[in-house]
Amino acid sequence: MQDIFINTLSLYEVFAYFFVYSFLGWVAEVAFHAVTAGKFVNRGFLNGPVCPIYGTGVAAILLILGNWAEKPWAVLLVGIALPSALELITGWALETFFHNKWWDYSARKFNVKGYICLEFSLLWGIAVLTVVEVVHPLVKRFAGLFGEIAGTMLVCLCAAAMIADLVVTVLQVLKLNRKLKEIDEIANKMRVGSERIGEKIANATLKAEAGVLAVKDSLAEKRERALDAVAKKMPVRLLKAFPHLRSRKNPDAVPLANESIERMKQKQAAEEEQETEE
Repeated sequence: MQDIFINTLSLYEVFAYFFVYSFLGWVAEVAFHAVTAGKFVNRGFLNGPVCPIYGTGVAAILLILGNWAEKPWAVLLVGIALPSALELITGWALETFFHNKWWDYSARKFNVKGYICLEFSLLWGIAVLTVVEVVHPLVKRFAGLFGEIAGTMLVCLCAAAMIADLVVTVLQVLKLNRKLKEIDEIANKMRVGSERIGEKIANATLKAEAGVLAVKDSLAEKRERALDAVAKKMPVRLLKAFPHLRSRKNPDAVPLANESIERMKQKQAAEEEQETEE
């Protein structure tokens, strides 16, 4: 692998940089959300400590730049254009094939269908320039510590682990979509039932106001129990990792799922507090 070259990089370097920057990108995401959200969130589409979009972006930038990597202005321009294009394509592909929108910049100015926006594109450029000028010399030195056999074995092991993680994650996403559909169906059924009961009671008389409230309360409890039963089986990590996730097929399902998960957390906290007091 170290004797096969693509532009100025050996095949080993391409894979090594991909895996290193996938990990460093995950670290950056975790650190950023720890500061902004005040808690740990396992960011990234995959389960493992990697964000492949970062590894793909940096490796592609280094391949495209070649010897131009020594010119800061070229690094900045490519750093704006390539990550933005990668984020646009990735966002579109995830929504098209998995029917969910994993991030959304629609609230920011100068965005393209919520997949990318000018603000983050400029930040990508500055980040890439910093990486190439400051971080990459250290990463290059680290990758050079391994001989041909050891380096090849290491990148092959990383590739096998990432492929296995991808398979597991895809199965989780498919499961998530099934559960979101179940939640949407439950909500629709309960909504129809609520409307029918409401119409009958409203047309009958207002004298049974207490009965109306009891029926509505009972209906709400049944709805909550049904939603909670489905939410318990959902891959909660994906919902936490992508708080702006939106389902194209079942738009009401994600908010209902998050509502159920938060309700279950509150119930569990209340039970633990009661046990402590006893």
